[in-house]
Formats: sequence, C-alpha cells, structure tokens
Amino acid sequence: MTMNRLKSGDKTEATGQPPSLLVLAQPSAETDDLLETLVRRSDLVLLRVANLSAAEIALRDVAVSLVLVCAETEAESVTAVLERTEQLRPGTPVLALRPRGGEPLAVWKGRTIGILQSPILPDVLSRTVDVALGLGKLPRATLRRK
Repeated sequence: MTMNRLKSGDKTEATGQPPSLLVLAQPSAETDDLLETLVRRSDLVLLRVANLSAAEIALRDVAVSLVLVCAETEAESVTAVLERTEQLRPGTPVLALRPRGGEPLAVWKGRTIGILQSPILPDVLSRTVDVALGLGKLPRATLRRK
C-alpha cells in the first residue's frame, strides 16, 4: 500500500484531515499514467492497493472517503469491494472504471457506485473524484458550515 503524503496546511474543514482516496489497481505503466494527476494532488491522501485483502484492511483502518476501482479489476471483485465498503464504511461512494461496452452488473444497482467508461483521461478522472467527494470548484466560504 502506498500513500501520497500531504502538506500539513492542506486539510479539509469538516474532519481536519484531507479526504482519503482508496485505489484498487494492479501495478502497470498504464495505471501509473492514469493516476498521475491524482498522485500529484496535495489535497488528497491516495492509498493504492493491488488486491481485495489490502483494500479491506484500508477500509477498516483508514477513514476512506472514496473508493476507486480501476478497469482491470474483474466484475466479481468490484462486487466484493462494494460489499466490503458497505459493511465497513457505509455511505462511502465507489467509482468503478469499466471497459467500454461493458454493462454494470445487476447487483450494483441501487448502490453507491458510479461507473466510468475506460479509457478515461487523467484530468477527467481527477475532476470526477472532486465531484464524487463533493469538493468541486465551489469557493471555500460555501463549503464551510455555518
């Protein structure tokens, strides 16, 4: 499991910690290129794991804000990640990158999952993560609780 370290001044208002993004992805140059923009971000903690066991440990031990499952992950493993996320971090959204033309499984319906067709540009993925985390491009004043 690798972690992108952040500057101490970059913290979200609500929790005092930057949001954690759990990425289930196999090591490859293609995946490294896809995640490059996310890795460079100083406003996220990026936890990258290569298997379901490591994903489960991260879900149990880290305040994961979002789960990203890369396209090479088998559909059954996506289902397993969804189930473990619902058990260990209820309400945590999951983004699943899926090959073009692939249909979402029926067991994914009604769950907190977004399906993105792969291939996807790194900057588009980064913006989608913002949307999923609710960060968007809103001014900081609008994000603060009153």
